Amino acid sequence: MKRRALTGLIAIAAIAMVLLLAGCVEKEEPAPPTTTPITYTPTPEPTVTPTTTLTEKPTSTPAPTPAIAITAPKDDDKAPEEMTGTFVLQVTDQPSAIGDFDQLNVTVSEVRLHKAGNETNETGEWMILEPSNHTFDLTKLQDGNVTTIVNESIGTGEYTQVRLIVESTKGLVNGTMVDVAVPSDTLKIVKSFTITENQTVTFIFDIHVVKAGKKYNLVPVIGKSGVVMK
Repeated sequence: MKRRALTGLIAIAAIAMVLLLAGCVEKEEPAPPTTTPITYTPTPEPTVTPTTTLTEKPTSTPAPTPAIAITAPKDDDKAPEEMTGTFVLQVTDQPSAIGDFDQLNVTVSEVRLHKAGNETNETGEWMILEPSNHTFDLTKLQDGNVTTIVNESIGTGEYTQVRLIVESTKGLVNGTMVDVAVPSDTLKIVKSFTITENQTVTFIFDIHVVKAGKKYNLVPVIGKSGVVMK
């Protein structure tokens, strides 16, 4: 009897011990499933090859620009001289109203010649000559008498026109001063002539004085003007 009771107590004690141990042991939680982490691989940026900048490396201090030396031209370096001929301009007066005058002085300030154009200068050019005799009396230039107002060396070539620029006129009729007009203060002859090398060309410029009412005018006479043929 006592042995059974002891066995029962031992069994009860064992059960209590088991229960006590079971309460002390924590229930193990299952481990969470392992998730593979997502790896972000960055997209590689395009490789930019740097452009090589070309820079000049100064090798040395730049030398100063040399000054231009001006030397006197040698005889062989001189430009060829222009070929020339001699131009002689004479003035005369054919019979007209000049018989009314006791004196008729004409003063020319300059003589202009027009040289014909060429391939480089289509319009040509004007040449201005200084008269050696500025003033002449037309009453003394009748019956073939002439006076030279220009005698100069000019360039060879063809010329197309001669102009006299008249500065003033002084007419005397029966002891009285009268006005003698020159339209535009210019007397011109449009007639071609040629200057050749080392040759003399004499051009006669014929002037008439004409009466219109009570007025007098100076006019050039183209038909009787031109180069004297020798």
